[in-house]
Amino acid sequence: MVTTDEIIDLFGVQFRRFLYDNFKSTEMIGEALTQTAAITKYIFELELSTGVQEGSEARIYYNYPGFNPWYSTLMFKLQLSSMDDVFAFVGLKADTTAPTTDMTQTHIGVMFEDGDTYFSTADGTNQQKVKVSGIEVIVPTDPDPTRNLLYRFMQNRFSYRPLPKVYPYFDGIRTVKPARTWSSEMTNATYSPENQDHYFVAYIKNKTGYTKVLRIKHVLYGELYAD
Repeated sequence: MVTTDEIIDLFGVQFRRFLYDNFKSTEMIGEALTQTAAITKYIFELELSTGVQEGSEARIYYNYPGFNPWYSTLMFKLQLSSMDDVFAFVGLKADTTAPTTDMTQTHIGVMFEDGDTYFSTADGTNQQKVKVSGIEVIVPTDPDPTRNLLYRFMQNRFSYRPLPKVYPYFDGIRTVKPARTWSSEMTNATYSPENQDHYFVAYIKNKTGYTKVLRIKHVLYGELYAD
């Protein structure tokens, strides 16, 4: 379990530079849209929506490549409206172009495609893409990407942590509070991202005539060795 004291120590003492962005300001964030897609900026949240036209894409990115996965910890809070007929990616990549399911440019991130979740990395030539088990929708207490989850990346490693879920229950609401512990860590050691600066990119595309939404709540980044 990560406590408040641990986070303060990491981001206030150990890291040479760090970023906590909850999107109160978005002037450093670029965006790209196709067809019926839209991006809505709320306080503390960005919403990427495809709209109803099939194949619509929404993408945001920081317009400066200031993220090196090899000397940093990256966390973000994320939620998808649906896992069906959708492709989405959130993470670090070498440029700001639209991600693809089989991209080999250097990157590290999480991919969502047609009901499944993947941890994906590439070294500029080859991709390593591994399905994340235990994250599918099963029962309300299990972690799934249609809820708020916290995702964490360090070098070539990935883990996630569930957050409380609130949903209607008879004439009131019910809150399910799973254990705030990180999942078992996955490591993509075969084709890891290059030791270089990357862009942070979030992207969603629908594959049918229904709106698909990706909500990103905050980004937390800390780097040990700032050049």
